[in-house]
Amino acid sequence: MTARGPAVIVALHDGFYGWGTGAGRSNRAFLQTLAGLLAPGVRLTVIPVRLVPASSEYDEPWHRESLAIVQRSGGVVVPVDNGTTGMTRFGGLDCFRRASAAAAAVTKDILSGTSRGLVIAFDAPFYGLAPLLPAGQRARLVNVARATGALHAPADRERIAWERAGLLAAASAGGHVAATSRHMRQHLTSAYGIPGGAITDLINGLTPAERNPGPQDTANLLPPAACGGFLLSYGRAEPYKGFDDLLDALAILKADQAPAPHTVLGAVADGPPLTPYQRHLEHRISAERHDVTLLTTFSPAIRGLLADPRLTAVIVPSRTEPFGRIPLEAYAVGASPVVATAAGGLAEIVTEGSTGYTAPAGDPRSLAAAIRCALAATPAQRRRLLTAGRRLTAARYDYHVNIASFLTGLAPWATAAG
Repeated sequence: MTARGPAVIVALHDGFYGWGTGAGRSNRAFLQTLAGLLAPGVRLTVIPVRLVPASSEYDEPWHRESLAIVQRSGGVVVPVDNGTTGMTRFGGLDCFRRASAAAAAVTKDILSGTSRGLVIAFDAPFYGLAPLLPAGQRARLVNVARATGALHAPADRERIAWERAGLLAAASAGGHVAATSRHMRQHLTSAYGIPGGAITDLINGLTPAERNPGPQDTANLLPPAACGGFLLSYGRAEPYKGFDDLLDALAILKADQAPAPHTVLGAVADGPPLTPYQRHLEHRISAERHDVTLLTTFSPAIRGLLADPRLTAVIVPSRTEPFGRIPLEAYAVGASPVVATAAGGLAEIVTEGSTGYTAPAGDPRSLAAAIRCALAATPAQRRRLLTAGRRLTAARYDYHVNIASFLTGLAPWATAAG
């Protein structure tokens, strides 16, 4: 067999054909940064979960740019199916099993005969990759843990057991599991039993381009009620994002006769029809007469509202959060103050009175109190919080620096610097 040159393989379910989560945006940022760091002669192969143009999750311009990133680096793309015929990127456990099996087949072929190889597999759909690889190839695998079933689907014991078996198979064979925050490092050890020596850091963050985003057309997003000022909260339309707690907090402020501006709530999915949780939020807003505009369809323009000068505060009410990009996105464009719960990775980014205002997760009354503090903040206090947030971003959450450190630590042969 002819020896092959060094290879880096990246498997991902979100961020190639489109992005519907912060994880998807981070995956694409990783791919773009990686392409610029690879040494000459290192072959890049990207294995995305395939989406077809008919899928509501497919974004043609985004897909075109993803292809260009790989092609400029001389790499190739090998899409795999997860059993949904290209209609959804995530799915359930059966979809994860299919995605892992398909990625394993591609990976085994690429690494065969290669003395130097690194496999970087992003998130839950590929946690089952290690048991499907030959023993010698498992040591080259890094499962990047952006989230887990134990955090987002704690009642799904079958999924959690599958995830645990797959991650431990990688760790026990000399592979690694990458943590995207200090919280995730602790979680992987306590909930999944991953040995500390098998956990490496790939701390999430913003690339230089993300810290200087271009303007977004947000003209059609703001209702007239928001023109005098507004609160902004956004994220995937899932209960763990804590949007019910935010509505409860707004009701508390109203009952206490504490004036609050209009709230723009972006609890989004990839498209119509409304999800059951979105219908639940819509019903609550109407029945309880909240001064809230609900945005339900995912659009990058929602992030553009962070730069609107009428924005009064940013609210991140999550009940669980492996990392938490939104505060960093707010700091980047000058949005301050940020109010966030101390859920998971958010507690590492938003600290009380330093970079924002905080409340315990799942505690609407404390969240209401934190919102009151944010609304009462003086311009000088807002500037101080923003300055501290930007310093924190530069010091710990420079994603380009973190990716370079990750790659150099695991595969120095793969980088131009190495």
